[in-house]
Amino acid sequence: MKKIIIFSLMLVSALSVDAQRKRTRTATSQGNVVVRLGMGINSTKSDPDLDPINRTSTINFTPSVGYMVVDNLELGVDLSINNSWGENVTTQSPVVNKNVTDATNVGFGVYVQKYFPLNNWFAFTTKVDLGLSTGSYSSDAVNGSITTPSGGVTSGAGGSANFGFAFTPYNAFSLQANIAGFGIQSTKNDPDGVAPGNPVTNTTEFGFNVHRQTTNLSLVWFFGRGLWKKN
Repeated sequence: MKKIIIFSLMLVSALSVDAQRKRTRTATSQGNVVVRLGMGINSTKSDPDLDPINRTSTINFTPSVGYMVVDNLELGVDLSINNSWGENVTTQSPVVNKNVTDATNVGFGVYVQKYFPLNNWFAFTTKVDLGLSTGSYSSDAVNGSITTPSGGVTSGAGGSANFGFAFTPYNAFSLQANIAGFGIQSTKNDPDGVAPGNPVTNTTEFGFNVHRQTTNLSLVWFFGRGLWKKN
């Protein structure tokens, strides 16, 4: 009887240790795969009582795949697709005068993200990324029945450091957003039919932003041992 009791206690202790080990494994533990989907839509319209009308719309799609190389440290690759459209109407009568623009930009890069857990639900994040981009744009100047098209291609490289937070209501699902960041971007604009008044231009931008828009919100899924199983 004594041996049975001792064996039972040893078994319960082993199961308890195993259960505790499972509970201590989190979404940001080493070996997990991270799939992230970010998407945003922005639209603005200015329509005063007089003729001018200005409206723009932008949609961006930013998926990424990462791997937790060690606990709380993610390394991955990301893709960005951005399309913007705008219409600037200066007069509507007696003839329509407007400019219509359409631009698409695609980017590819690598990133590293560090998590600083506060508890089981919240963590601060720091993300550093580097990438390349390429795109094209068109601009149609409309004057009544006459349309004058123009356009070109762009290419660039840049990097940024972003600071934000992660909210993990479920052990394998998280909502993440950047709340501040700074970055640098170098872009080359190569217009079609380069002329003296429309040359190739190189632009370098540096900026720091706080309180970003909700378009930075990302849905994140973690895949690893036992994350999608009920304990």
